[in-house]
Amino acid sequence: MASDQYPPGFDSRVGEPIQTVLVVGAGWIGRQIVGQLASHGLTVSWLDQSKDALSSGLEWLENHWNEIRAANSGSIEIAKSSNATHVSVQPFQNMEQVSGGMDLVLETVTEQISVKRRVLENASKSFPNPTIIASNSSYFTPSILMKFVAEPERFAHFHFHVPVWQTRLIDIASSPQTSETTVSRLTELAHRIGQHPLVQKVENPGYVFNWMLRAVLQSALQLRVKNVASPQEIDIAWKKATGMAVGPFGMMDQIGLDLVYQTMSSARFVDGDDVWQPLLDQLSPLIESGKLGVKTGGGFYPYPQESSGQTT
Repeated sequence: MASDQYPPGFDSRVGEPIQTVLVVGAGWIGRQIVGQLASHGLTVSWLDQSKDALSSGLEWLENHWNEIRAANSGSIEIAKSSNATHVSVQPFQNMEQVSGGMDLVLETVTEQISVKRRVLENASKSFPNPTIIASNSSYFTPSILMKFVAEPERFAHFHFHVPVWQTRLIDIASSPQTSETTVSRLTELAHRIGQHPLVQKVENPGYVFNWMLRAVLQSALQLRVKNVASPQEIDIAWKKATGMAVGPFGMMDQIGLDLVYQTMSSARFVDGDDVWQPLLDQLSPLIESGKLGVKTGGGFYPYPQESSGQTT
């Protein structure tokens, strides 16, 4: 039975609340996750093999710390758990350097099976049970990745949407081998960091929102391939008809064109090159020129650098 030392509604029989987290990957999504966790008082370690990526990520966090804190100011937990005026995160460049046990290791690396396999296998060897190993994968299902984790009952997906402190949605997806304890602990953590947990026990590539979004983005790119309309015209049609502030091409810019490309490349192995290659060809020139969307100051649209992380 839960006692006063646990968060409200938490059943201590499922294990201690998650407090120490190692985030692997200092990219666009990883830095937002680190900020969200740290702003709610968790002890966060951050790992990336690239010293430059870590330095850039830490600088970004310092520059956006007040913004993240302000966005979460309505959370009771943030008021109780953290009064820090600046971000405090411990950076590492390899897993062997990480000292102490971790309640959770969350990978946020690129959406490539070979990269995720390497990270998950390393995390599994470095952090034995009861450490939870989780993936922020946007498209792969837990059954695909669980085979890289020893004792897969402690593995699940813990997928954030960006901007993290605005969307406030986490997909928690389990494989047939994931334990109820793992799901329960991750669900409690999601609530505690101001996110809505959407728990899915039936596996589906892309969860719920990304599955629907894929169809929208695919349709938008198909219209462009056919020269039916420009990205600007397609977005205007979407925004006028739906009342939404962002159209499909603006959404892609917000997500990151490199991540959109990786996710669509994964879908290519299911649906075939004929479906996806013409659409991927629409993204390639922008990516090759370094225009990845909001995070680089330009994609299908230009963005002031100071707006990075905001809804476009």
